[in-house]
Amino acid sequence: MLDDTKRAEPDAAQSDGTRRTTSFPLALFLLLGGIISAAQLGKAFVAMPLIQAEMHLGITIVSFIIATFATLGALLGMGLGLVLRRIGARRSLVGGMCIMAAGCVLGAIAQTPEALIASRIIEGIGFLAAVIVTPDLIGAVSTSRDRNLLFGVWGVFMPTGSALMLLLGPVLPLIGWRNLWLSQAVVAMAYALAALAMLPRGSAPTGDRGPSLIEAARSVLADPASVLLAAVFGFYTFQYFILAGFLPVLLVGTLGLPLSTATLLTAGVVIANAIGNACAGLLSRVGFPLWISMTASLSFYALSAPLIYSAGVPAGGVAVISAIAIGVAGLLPGSVFAAVPRLVRADLVTPTIGLIQQASNIGQFAGPVAAGLFVSLFGWPAIPILLIPVALIGLVAVFLLKPKLTG
Repeated sequence: MLDDTKRAEPDAAQSDGTRRTTSFPLALFLLLGGIISAAQLGKAFVAMPLIQAEMHLGITIVSFIIATFATLGALLGMGLGLVLRRIGARRSLVGGMCIMAAGCVLGAIAQTPEALIASRIIEGIGFLAAVIVTPDLIGAVSTSRDRNLLFGVWGVFMPTGSALMLLLGPVLPLIGWRNLWLSQAVVAMAYALAALAMLPRGSAPTGDRGPSLIEAARSVLADPASVLLAAVFGFYTFQYFILAGFLPVLLVGTLGLPLSTATLLTAGVVIANAIGNACAGLLSRVGFPLWISMTASLSFYALSAPLIYSAGVPAGGVAVISAIAIGVAGLLPGSVFAAVPRLVRADLVTPTIGLIQQASNIGQFAGPVAAGLFVSLFGWPAIPILLIPVALIGLVAVFLLKPKLTG
């Protein structure tokens, strides 16, 4: 039975003498929950040109609508991870989906940018509650042999959810962005009901819950591996959400493509990132060094940024270069998630994932806001001035982490 509060011991023998096996259907179901959660972020990417036109918004307000989804996580990610461990993973996942659904409904009826921003914050709360506990649930339904693979593949949830939304680009003007918000409320509620039915209750939800909140926080923050993994992920998301979040706006507003074409090209770019995430899981399983995957990810951002945002590169070239860069960059999330169970003891996995999510959300918030300010002041060609130093700092964090990954 799946325990709400503890990860199962790897390959633990059962009472009848048999060995526990991985439940791949449940692991895939949990991955689906992550994809649904990420879709709430991705829908803003595809809908932003329509929202911008309807509400007559400037690029700065657009950047805040994209970024505020990550506000709570940027402030409270690790602390929320500690609290959610005590609430229980199953309850947190179901509750998170319900909160996301409520945020979608409020966004659908929003008449001002301020109301839309508030609804995005609510959606972000639900997103955090769902995705922070999911790696712990995946660990509980998998054996040690499959855990690195599944943790690596878990990183696919973000680009896959975003890509599914971007594929709606050609039909979005017909259905309207508000109907898209309402449809996602229905999807989130349907998943919450399915999770109640498919995920069994913890056998001891009020039992030993590990160290206290303060002790767990101290343990995570005192562990250099946890802090460095979070930092690397934060530098990655800072860059990812500048590229993926603003690519439709860049292709439509600056390069003159129709929305349908721009969103399909962006979907292709994000799908390349999903492929990179999946490859990270496979490479981790065969023993490929995780630090090399992380290094390649951050390096390609630095190398490609001057070309992507150059005024002389046509739209097709921008899409191809972006796909290569973001595809290689996709190796990083899976590598970070695969590194967590190797470097962190079991009772601190959830708060460590919370710290990683907090760093990710800081990147999600800071990246689009900084990019919006840079573009409004200096134009798109100035973006590499912002991206390259961040990539270089991220590489420093990777090399500090290398001895722990190879030791």
